[in-house]
Amino acid sequence: MLVKEWGENRARAVVVLLLEEVVSFFNASNTMEDTQVAFTTDMIIEEYPYFKVDDMKLALRNGMKGKYGEIYNRLDGSVIMGWLRQYNRERCARADILSYNDHKQLNEAESNGLYYEDYRRMLQEKAANGDQEAQKALNRSNDTLAFMKRKSLEKRRKMLEKYEQKEALRNKVQQEGT
Repeated sequence: MLVKEWGENRARAVVVLLLEEVVSFFNASNTMEDTQVAFTTDMIIEEYPYFKVDDMKLALRNGMKGKYGEIYNRLDGSVIMGWLRQYNRERCARADILSYNDHKQLNEAESNGLYYEDYRRMLQEKAANGDQEAQKALNRSNDTLAFMKRKSLEKRRKMLEKYEQKEALRNKVQQEGT
């Protein structure tokens, strides 16, 4: 997303700035040189093209806070890539949990739905108790069901007529053949 959002050159510049912030944060005797920062930048963009700037910031801040372990006076591309790998695992695990929870909520919503027969029973009860709006809704429902039944009967009648025509034709062909 970095390259997509910012373009390749600006994305590299952003990552370099973030890495320079990390390098300046630590007082490590074995720290990254400019060429190492450039190589690490290329590796980050290649390995994590879906990271956004906020992902990079959060992962690097977590590393600076020691969340992913001590650096033991050594800061290099391997340490940075390790931080990003750990952050990515956490990120993916969190996304899986959120996705599963969304799936679960959708399933619960579907299972808690109201079937049409239940809806009609509810309308009938309300209409029986004098609810005028429920009576109107029930009448509309009755009209719709009657219309659907008529269409279904017409369709069945046409199918039966076609079947009878085919049978009559088949019988005629058989009679002519004998």
